[in-house]
Amino acid sequence: MKTTKFIANVLVTVAAIAGAVYVVATYGEQIVAWCKKVLASLPCNCKVEIVSEAAQEEAPAAEEEAEEEATEEAAVEEAPVEEKAEEAVAEEADFAE
Repeated sequence: MKTTKFIANVLVTVAAIAGAVYVVATYGEQIVAWCKKVLASLPCNCKVEIVSEAAQEEAPAAEEEAEEEATEEAAVEEAPVEEKAEEAVAEEADFAE
């Protein structure tokens, strides 16, 4: 009896996790849009900055800039490093049925 109850609990837990993953995968963009709308309608004076991924890539963090400056100052001649081959990027045609 204990084994059956344990297996049932595990199956229910796995089903709940799979359901949550499905909902986020299916409705993720709509959930984010709703959250932005709710945050924008808050009566408080706090402003939430929503920065796009492109803007984050264009403006590196201050820590990264400081690290790059420190690296440039302490540059020592090293053996040339081979560049990594570009990663393959999937195109829409790859997923055509």
